[in-house]
Amino acid sequence: MESSAQAQQAAAAPAEAPDEYSEDPGSAPVNDPLMGWNRFWFTFNDYFYTGIRPVVQGYRYVVPDFARTGMKNVYDNFTFPIRFLNALLQLNMTKAAREFGRFMINSTFGIGGFFDLAKSDPNLQPGDEDFGQTLGYYGMGEGFYIVWPFLGPSSARDSVGLVGDVAANPLTWIFGLWDYQGQDQTWYLSYVISAGNRFNRLPEYLDDYDSMKKSALEPYVSMRDFYIQYRRGRIAH
Repeated sequence: MESSAQAQQAAAAPAEAPDEYSEDPGSAPVNDPLMGWNRFWFTFNDYFYTGIRPVVQGYRYVVPDFARTGMKNVYDNFTFPIRFLNALLQLNMTKAAREFGRFMINSTFGIGGFFDLAKSDPNLQPGDEDFGQTLGYYGMGEGFYIVWPFLGPSSARDSVGLVGDVAANPLTWIFGLWDYQGQDQTWYLSYVISAGNRFNRLPEYLDDYDSMKKSALEPYVSMRDFYIQYRRGRIAH
C-alpha cells in the first residue's frame, strides 16, 4: 500500500527462491508456499477495504486533493533519511545526492515539504529506496511471498527490510516504538502518524486496487505477480 503509494500490506518453513536469474529476473516463478495463509489475509484485507470504503470516500470528499497531496509530501519529506541512507548503502551517490537535494529544496522553499517543488527538476524526481531493495542489492533473495493483514503484499526479504525502514524513520527517533521505561507517554504517536499517512493515501490506493480487481481473472494472483515483478524491477535498477 505505500507508498504511491505506498503503501497494498501460521508460520511455515520458507522455501528458498533462486537468488540469481540467468536472463530476466521478472520471468522467474513466484515462490508462494504460504498460499493458504496469503489467500486468507488477502480476502481479509479485501473485506477491510470494502468496509472502510465509505469512510475513505467521505475523507476524499471533505479533504481536497491538494491537501491530501500536501500531507503526503510532508510525510515523505520528513522520512527522507530512509531513502537517503539506503541510497548510500547501495553505493549510489547520485540517488543519495538527489534525495538530499530534494530534502533541502522542499524543506525550505516547499514549506516543510508541503509543496514538492523539487520534482519540477528532471534530476530531482522522487525516489523510493528502502531496506528491502538494499538487501536485494547485496544479493539476498526475495524468499517467499507473504501477505500481511492491513499492510498487504510483501516478501520474506521485504518483511525483514521493514525493520530497517522503521529504525531509519525519524518518527522512531523522536517517539520510540513503545514505552519501556514507564515514563514516556508519547511512544504511540509514531504509530498514529504512520497510520494517518497510510489512511491519507487510501483514496488513490483503492482506485488502483479496484482497477486491478476489475481487470483480473484471479485478483490474488494478479496482485501477487504485480508486487513481485515491481520489486524485482526496482532492485534491478
